[in-house]
Amino acid sequence: MNHEGMSTSEWIEVLEAMEEVAPYYDRVNQLITLGLADRWRAEVASRADKNDVVLELGSGPGSFARHLGNQTVYCLEPSDRLLKASRESLDGGKISLIRGVGESVPLTDDSVDKVFCSFSFRDFRNRSFGTSEMFRVLREGGQALIADVAKPPPGPMAKLLQMHMRFVVPALARVAVHPAARAAWKNDPYRKFVDTYEAFGFTTVYEDLLRRQGFVDVSTEFLTMRGATLTRGNKPWKSTSSS
Repeated sequence: MNHEGMSTSEWIEVLEAMEEVAPYYDRVNQLITLGLADRWRAEVASRADKNDVVLELGSGPGSFARHLGNQTVYCLEPSDRLLKASRESLDGGKISLIRGVGESVPLTDDSVDKVFCSFSFRDFRNRSFGTSEMFRVLREGGQALIADVAKPPPGPMAKLLQMHMRFVVPALARVAVHPAARAAWKNDPYRKFVDTYEAFGFTTVYEDLLRRQGFVDVSTEFLTMRGATLTRGNKPWKSTSSS
């Protein structure tokens, strides 16, 4: 597991950990982000224009998609269990739930206006393949947006966040989860969250990756309270990219 992705066996372990925490997903995320997780999702979702065709990669139980007001939304998720949770909470009239992975998106070329990864990009097996697929399915002028927990370069802030992830997050998660559920866990699934965070690259790594895939106007900004970041890039118009 590193900034480029992870092995298939590591990815399966991450997926199993996500499924184990599915019933407590939103509650734990609100707790470990000090109540900011849903605010970040709403902040990112507001970047979609009302008439955009939207694709979310790694949609989980639908926590981000609930904030989208678009008429056409595709939610791609590899876990049957998390898709089932989505069906119970999302509007099936406008949101299409698809089982699949971000490295092989079952949509046609040039078919969506926005691609969102809301706290899911660090769980990709191959982030280069994933960003290539984002570029492929986006229409000219479309935009990819990747939101995730902030990971600053080495320094005091990085050390503080690392301590929070390594020690505080698993402890808070245990508080939020029912003791009977914790007793059934083979391993603490939130340790996998720590592993993916520590292997995740700095935002500059993924800015460079987007540029290599052909994206332009690539930038990163902090979300509320600087606890998460939003990295985005645009698919150029052909007249622009060929000039």
